[in-house]
Amino acid sequence: MQRTLLITLSLLFCGLAALAQENFEGGIKGGATFTHGYTTIPPVPLTASLTVPELNNKNNGIGTGYSFGIWSRKNFDKFYIQVEVDYNRFLLNQKTDFSVSAAVAAALAGQPLPSQIPAATPASINTVSESVLESVNIPILFGKKWADGKFRAFVGPNLLFTTKAQATRTSTVSILSLTIPTPETTSDLKNPNPQSPSETLLEVKPFTYAAEIGVGYTFFRRLDLDARYALPVGGIYKNKDITGFLGIATLSLGLRLF
Repeated sequence: MQRTLLITLSLLFCGLAALAQENFEGGIKGGATFTHGYTTIPPVPLTASLTVPELNNKNNGIGTGYSFGIWSRKNFDKFYIQVEVDYNRFLLNQKTDFSVSAAVAAALAGQPLPSQIPAATPASINTVSESVLESVNIPILFGKKWADGKFRAFVGPNLLFTTKAQATRTSTVSILSLTIPTPETTSDLKNPNPQSPSETLLEVKPFTYAAEIGVGYTFFRRLDLDARYALPVGGIYKNKDITGFLGIATLSLGLRLF
């Protein structure tokens, strides 16, 4: 589906370029994405007697990804409209700490609880996660130029079609003086395993939308340096009980081809 969409929009882009020569520009672009955010996940019942408590995933540094695509711009007297087709990779780094009983901690770690430790003994779990989202994006931007077109500002919606979503987690369980590392796990959040409650809870939408704002500078009349920031206001997860904040900054360089 996403490949067909990308091919269709690319053909549309080429068609517009051929039909609208006056005040019409277009080219290619590429750059880096910088993602940060926090997420609150409601309790997850894994079994009848085992429940993971509410998790408050905090930001754990800026995740760096990439962006590349094509762009077209129609210039009017006082403003312009720019449409793009981009492929993006967003990386979100998070961490969380939570407390459970030793019995629950051992079960989550997939290890038997040592007989000398009572089941109700307090235990803590530290989890570090890395989430990857890849998508085809279609920004539709309305902008204005100054200083003979050198400076630009723009704003508009960005349509995101998810092609890949996965999360990799590593946890460490601490019970008294005992530390139990757990194996690294990777979950497919676009096509989750229906037998895994934690995966289905975090299933990502196939389509969402963001609000985007940015500024740009054009030099040598053919190179566009853009800095922009997007907020996925349509939400990333299917489960509406998952709340939080996700911010995506992009720095890109575009080359005007016509």
